[in-house]
Amino acid sequence: MHIDHQRVMHEAEVSGSGTFFCMVKDSSVLRVRGRDTLDLLNRLTTMKLDTLRCGQLSETIITNEKGRVLDVAIVAVRDEDVLLLLSPYQGASISEWLEKYTIMEDCVYEDLSSDYSQISLYQIDEHLRLGDDAQPAVGEWRQITIGGRDVLALRHESVTGGGLRLLCAREDAEAMRDHLLDDCDVAFVGEEAHTLWRIDRLIPAVGHELSMLSNPLEAGASAAVDFEKGCYIGQEVIARLDSYNKVQRAAQRIVWMEGVPADLPVGTALLAGGKNAGFVTTHAYDPRTACWRGIALLRHAFSGSEIELETSGTDHPYHARIEIQS
Repeated sequence: MHIDHQRVMHEAEVSGSGTFFCMVKDSSVLRVRGRDTLDLLNRLTTMKLDTLRCGQLSETIITNEKGRVLDVAIVAVRDEDVLLLLSPYQGASISEWLEKYTIMEDCVYEDLSSDYSQISLYQIDEHLRLGDDAQPAVGEWRQITIGGRDVLALRHESVTGGGLRLLCAREDAEAMRDHLLDDCDVAFVGEEAHTLWRIDRLIPAVGHELSMLSNPLEAGASAAVDFEKGCYIGQEVIARLDSYNKVQRAAQRIVWMEGVPADLPVGTALLAGGKNAGFVTTHAYDPRTACWRGIALLRHAFSGSEIELETSGTDHPYHARIEIQS
């Protein structure tokens, strides 16, 4: 696939300052109804949710029994239901996961992914107005009108970098995009430049740093873990890692010494002196530096700036080093 590097450079520049937005492709939305909904979600995710009230929301991480990341969700409480805004393609798998632990609870799940689109805004200007209504306060959602269309605006502090999520009817997505660009003067940033923005700031993403290969602490997502709440799936593992300072890896920027395949898989092993040093989580070509850059979860013992890394399990080894930023 051809990538317009001039466009990516421009979008990377505008993402460096000021509010920008990204279209969340193939986003997933679950609707959950029933009196036990918040209690169940509280027992299955990392944040305290059972005290949320209508109009409130929280970002939380869904982990498995080993404390590994299944997804990061925004949980929004409404009068008669709870919405879960999930990552792309996660609706079916997360619904199946929740139903696995729904035994006697009064909870009914409905996948609404085909009905909605999501837009994520970053680096929010507190004075930003998207329509006739002011944006909600952090930790709250509000139904607002943007360009004559009803939109659910959800304001949140996110470990994945977002600050405001817009949920609109799928057929309104392009009109919303145009309205943000033309009427609200908010810059659009595509997937490639957004990846560079994440790399620059070591911001994790689901399916990359946050995946079945990692726990939230090593991926840099501890802000979405409530260490004071009661038990949840994976809590024992995560609490032990925190209490005994057993987090083995941390996210580090890396720069490749040569070109690497665009489809280099997440989880590609990295060696240092023949020893397991960690694995690749994100990589992208950066036209600003004319080289491939990325993020890796590296063991603490192999985080020195002079250490050379090489891939294992690829057609031939690709070499990288930890990126030192001035």
